[in-house]
Amino acid sequence: MTTVVSFIIVLGILIFIHELGHFLVAKYSGVGVERFSLGFGPRLFGIKVGETDYCISLIPFGGYVKMVGEAPDEEVSSQLKPKSFTHKPLRVRTSIVASGPLMNIALALILFPVLFMMGIKVPSYVDGPPVVGYVEEGEPAERAGLRPGDLIVAVDHKPISTWEELTKSIALSPEKSVTLLVRRNGREFTASITPTTSREGIGVAGLYPPMRPVIGGVTPGFPAERAGLRPGDLIVAIDGKPVFHWVELQKTIKKSPEERTLLIERDGRRFSVKLKPRYNEELQIYLIGVTRLEEFVTKSYGFFESIRMGLVKAWELTVLLFVIIKGLVTGVYSIKTLGGPIMIAQVAGRAAESGLADLISIIAFLSLQLGIINLLPIPVLDGGYLLFFAIEWIRGRPLSEHFLSIANQIGMALLLALMVFVTWNDLVRIFTN
Repeated sequence: MTTVVSFIIVLGILIFIHELGHFLVAKYSGVGVERFSLGFGPRLFGIKVGETDYCISLIPFGGYVKMVGEAPDEEVSSQLKPKSFTHKPLRVRTSIVASGPLMNIALALILFPVLFMMGIKVPSYVDGPPVVGYVEEGEPAERAGLRPGDLIVAVDHKPISTWEELTKSIALSPEKSVTLLVRRNGREFTASITPTTSREGIGVAGLYPPMRPVIGGVTPGFPAERAGLRPGDLIVAIDGKPVFHWVELQKTIKKSPEERTLLIERDGRRFSVKLKPRYNEELQIYLIGVTRLEEFVTKSYGFFESIRMGLVKAWELTVLLFVIIKGLVTGVYSIKTLGGPIMIAQVAGRAAESGLADLISIIAFLSLQLGIINLLPIPVLDGGYLLFFAIEWIRGRPLSEHFLSIANQIGMALLLALMVFVTWNDLVRIFTN
């Protein structure tokens, strides 16, 4: 029940904000609005105020604002022409169409800072001393000579005392040389490191905080569960080689389907288990089905810091979205990774059970994605109409009604096909799990 209610709330907020953008700019521009509907299809109930019918419709996956003279071929009396969308200047029509997705983006840009002010769950090591737990082979940190156990005491001559400070310094310096003051065995020395750029556009150096290879969760149906592993188990060694860090475990498991022998410590005693990793087509790696035990703390930030961090988070998610789109087009990512309304409902349900902050986080994330995707130049989406308006501006006259009709039909067919596909993906995940 929580899942259904949460899904309705999240989807309702996203649709309402989107359509409210269209509605407010249309009314401000003097365009008549005949209907403001949450949902498609038959009208269930509502209220009419003035010329506008505010209603809830049967099919909840969307909404619309019906404006006077919205369709190019719609007959509009001379009396209503001043209120007709089609008869408004191009800049007015453009602003009305763009306002929907921009409202979704604006909502995200408001909610992300609110989350940081409310307090977000962060790993407990964030406030701990910046002691290096693991150095990834071939990455900038290894090339700079850093080792596990090193304590980073300053970045670019500025003293630091937490992993959060170190992470920020590296993240904000992609492709830039950074000077670290390192303490090792009581001796201090400097190391120059040049972080590379991650797919999210931030700097990474192959440095990890201490992460003991302790199991936090076991996925049903995976090799780890069948081998009898449990949350709290410490993985001491793989194939006789000691393991000191969770990343070592990940790197060893994900690269090969070979059967592995794991030395496990549980309640003070040690024993061995054998298991064979399972290949995951979506991630294109081998998995045994375990997650790391991690302690979290809730951390709040000040007003201005929250705004800065909220904007950074929005930018990272925007970059990541386009990286994923590019990966789907080029085949780097499998289209089986796409989720639909069922997945959204499940995520919303889990977020609601976790608390208000997690629910707001999901709304902010989905609102940002919805706003950006709606701006893509695809027929039927707002971005498609903006593309047609751009062509109209260049040509000096609108595109033909026949062309617009065909383009929108193709766009609608593609959109419906995508909806069917992602829903099928959701069902496959449910029954596979």
